[in-house]
Amino acid sequence: MTDVSDPPGPVFDLAGYLARIGHGAPVLADLATLRAIHRAHAASIPYENLDIQMGLPISIELDQIFAKLVGRRRGGYCFEQNLLFFAALKSVGFDVSRRMARVTMGNDPGGRSHLMLLVRVDGRTYIADVGFGGSCLSEPLALAAGEYEGGGDRWRVRPSAWSPGWEVEIWRDGAWLGLYWFSDDPVVDMDIVFGNHFTSTHPASRFVLGRIAARVTPTERHTLLDRLYRRRVNGVLVEEVEIPDEGAYRHILRDRFLIDLPDGAALKPIDGIAR
Repeated sequence: MTDVSDPPGPVFDLAGYLARIGHGAPVLADLATLRAIHRAHAASIPYENLDIQMGLPISIELDQIFAKLVGRRRGGYCFEQNLLFFAALKSVGFDVSRRMARVTMGNDPGGRSHLMLLVRVDGRTYIADVGFGGSCLSEPLALAAGEYEGGGDRWRVRPSAWSPGWEVEIWRDGAWLGLYWFSDDPVVDMDIVFGNHFTSTHPASRFVLGRIAARVTPTERHTLLDRLYRRRVNGVLVEEVEIPDEGAYRHILRDRFLIDLPDGAALKPIDGIAR
């Protein structure tokens, strides 16, 4: 199970990555390790688009991703998160490939703008995805039709009704919410270049239009969309707060999302937040 282009890249600092996510146990190319480092990555490295909101480019070069997410202890969005995770899994010895998914989020399908991973382990294929924002997987899902429990949420994987491939859904507020569709089409590097360019620069991209942050643990899910913070515990909404000003925004970034922006970082203003 390989990509058309399987980038060799530099030697990966697996020890540095594992220290960043707080995983101290031995790593083997087995399901237990896959689950453990998936959970640890999702809980430790937040999802965020704040470089875009500061007018900075998003690099998809592995050394630059590593420097940002591991060295500077920042977060990133799907291309950064899952390219880092891809390199880590390859370094451990997993059979892993990249796929470009078409985001639905319950609406009409958009372009293939989401990078996710498939991992073949112990004779089965699993969806591994540490980069889908507020609905990020906390642990891998088997690539087989069915419903699954994970991270306090219910998930459904099913064959697509409109095009050959698979759909991933989450149970949210009493109904199934479609997240994305993907097929077995292999990925080349330029697919990622195109996807990253659109999502980080196009004026209609949600990542350009507003601030996004998210973090998921095995029991809690934190999301921050512009000035609206939400926390779910075992899938149930338990906290919802409107952020009043920039000071409170920076505080909740540090406290709930583990994001400490550098001194002087200037984010694009958002409606309703006093500077």
